[in-house]
Amino acid sequence: MARTRRVPDAEPATPRTPGTDAIRPSPPAADVVGTLQGAGEEIRRGWFEEMTRRGVSRGLSPGEADAESERVLSVLLECLASARYHGAQAYARDVAERDLFRGIGAAQVISRLLVLRDVCGRTLQQRYAGDPERLAAALDRYEPVINRVLTIVAMAFVQERERAVGRGREQLAALVEAGMMLAAERSLDSVLQRITDVACTLLQARFGALGVLDAQGGLARFITSGMDESARARMGAPPAGKGILGVLMREPQPLRLRDLTRDPRAFGFPPHHPPMRSFLGAPIQFKGKFIGNLYLTEKQGAEEFSKEDEKLAVTLAAQAAVAIENAGLYEELRRSYEELKQSQQLLVRQEKLASLGRLAAGLAHELNNPLSSVAGFAEALQRRVAGGQAAEANGLRDFQEYLGLIQEEVERAATIVRRLLDFARMREPTFEPVQLERVLANAVTFVQRTARLANQRIVVAPFPEEAVVHADGQMLQQVFLNLLTNALDAIEGAGEVRIEARTRGAGAERGGRPAWIDVVVSDTGSGIAPEDLGKVFDPFFTTKAVGKGTGLGLAICQSIVEQHRGTIEVASRGVGMGAAVTVSLPLVGERK
Repeated sequence: MARTRRVPDAEPATPRTPGTDAIRPSPPAADVVGTLQGAGEEIRRGWFEEMTRRGVSRGLSPGEADAESERVLSVLLECLASARYHGAQAYARDVAERDLFRGIGAAQVISRLLVLRDVCGRTLQQRYAGDPERLAAALDRYEPVINRVLTIVAMAFVQERERAVGRGREQLAALVEAGMMLAAERSLDSVLQRITDVACTLLQARFGALGVLDAQGGLARFITSGMDESARARMGAPPAGKGILGVLMREPQPLRLRDLTRDPRAFGFPPHHPPMRSFLGAPIQFKGKFIGNLYLTEKQGAEEFSKEDEKLAVTLAAQAAVAIENAGLYEELRRSYEELKQSQQLLVRQEKLASLGRLAAGLAHELNNPLSSVAGFAEALQRRVAGGQAAEANGLRDFQEYLGLIQEEVERAATIVRRLLDFARMREPTFEPVQLERVLANAVTFVQRTARLANQRIVVAPFPEEAVVHADGQMLQQVFLNLLTNALDAIEGAGEVRIEARTRGAGAERGGRPAWIDVVVSDTGSGIAPEDLGKVFDPFFTTKAVGKGTGLGLAICQSIVEQHRGTIEVASRGVGMGAAVTVSLPLVGERK
């Protein structure tokens, strides 16, 4: 095949000034153009193979198909890059004149472009498969453009066929609106309702319906247009797919009837069903899979639907198939994201419980100190009371001193318990300006005693004054507690864990203030083998002894840091050389 003509690289949008003709697209147009342009040869090859498989390449010789694929893809990329459709309009006029002369109708040409839309859509889905938000953004940019190209081609055919019974402009406007509306919708139920409403407007039908099949071939959804809620309620339950509806479900091909009441296959209408005569049905299919049917009745201004109406309904049904598939894909991605989010929250809770278990012994010793002091002072007071010294002046002073010490030790114990409860409490994240040094200090207090007992030191270097981040303090505390626990576990015998922070990057929007802070937690422990460095963030990967680690700590840390729009990196010079973990977080604009 010939090489695809290169479209100039898209750049970020800039205001239009006098004397400037070019309008530059804003992201994600540049990403979409780059992705499709880079996969141009693969797209063109896949398009031709898919057209051949579906039988819509009739009338194109191999040479013409090669030239056609090059031109169509170039037109699409030009529209995406410039947001202008002059090339698409020129192509539509040429293809309409050529194919109508050969006896090839709009349905086949639109089918070719729908194949291209499917192939390009799969390319974008593969490119952004791991990022639902970027995929949605890319589809939001791509779908309106390809839908508008389809609309422009459809318009050219309508205009070439003597303006299609004098309503070509109304149909064109409805097609443009349909394409834009379908591209904007993500909810499947909303997409189905939009398709049904637009079909009634476009084909001037009083009533419309859209049936979607379930896995058993029955009707899973039945959306209507032209009836109010009271009319639908009077008819009772939705149809089961019998009578004339069942005909289209069994034989997925267009069906046009002048008088529905004269067809012996039309039966099973419920009481209070509005009278209907003219009928038009079109199957909705995607990649050879039968999805459902579009039904229209009671043609306004004519006794029956025309052949042109049938072709237009088929084209709209094909466009509807892609919109339904995309909406289904979006809902599936959303459900997967929600399930992943719930699983992530469960893992965070499990890791927090594991951390609490590891801290329990150390905190028990820490609580024992103030409790022992309280017990000692209480015993001393009891001895003075028993010896009759309570009434003496010196005894009264001792009483006051001991009671003050008891209150201090009780407050110390309450602080330890309160800190533990704050860490253990499950709640929704709350993002606010947080002093990062204070978060680190709280995390250190949990492991300080354990470190001292193991002859290990935790050194915290002074933090910069600008160390304020927009964060959930409890979540960040869990991150640094995990990092400290890992660092101490990696040290066999005496050693040191060091915490340092440095700011970097000048944010112009902040008047030159640093934009980021890097917190480095380093240790003198066992280090990490080079072959294991790339796996440290994998869930359940651990180099600790069996029963000592879950392998979720760093994976959870990475997830929390990314929720704070930050990054986390691990470095080690090898086994026995220690390790360093760097957490980078964006700073707030000013200290709150």
